[in-house]
Amino acid sequence: MTDEKRYYTIREVADMFSFDISKVRYWTDNFPTLKNKVKRNRGGDRMYTKEDIRQLEIIYQLVEERGYTLKGARKYLENKEFKQENNTELVDSLLELRKFLLDLKATLDEKTGRNRKFEVADKEEKDEEQTLKLARQVK
Repeated sequence: MTDEKRYYTIREVADMFSFDISKVRYWTDNFPTLKNKVKRNRGGDRMYTKEDIRQLEIIYQLVEERGYTLKGARKYLENKEFKQENNTELVDSLLELRKFLLDLKATLDEKTGRNRKFEVADKEEKDEEQTLKLARQVK
C-alpha cells in the first residue's frame, strides 16, 4: 500500500490479500462494518479506503487464520464495536469528572487559604497530560 492513495479499487484490494474479487465483494456485502462505508465511484465500482482495508484485514484474521465462521466473525466485530463505543463514552465522562474534581480542589484550596506550591501544579499538569495521552490511545 502506498501512502499517497486515498482509495483503492477492488482489484487492488483483492491482490493485497491474494483473493478473488468475488470474495472481497462478498465480505463487503455481508459485513455491516464495511457494507455502508465502502464508497462507489461514478461507474459504480467499489473504492476502498485504508480504514476499509484494515477492516478486511481483521475479517481475514478472524475467518482465515482463526477459523471463525462468517456469522461468528460478524458477531465478534459487532460486539467489539459496541465495546469501543462504550469505552469512548466512559473515557470522556471520566475526563470530565477529573476536570471537575481538579476545579473543586482548586476552589477549596483558595477558600481555605492554602498556598499551593508551583511543583504541585506542575506535577498535576504532567499527570493530566499522561491521562489524556492514555485516553487517546483507548479511543
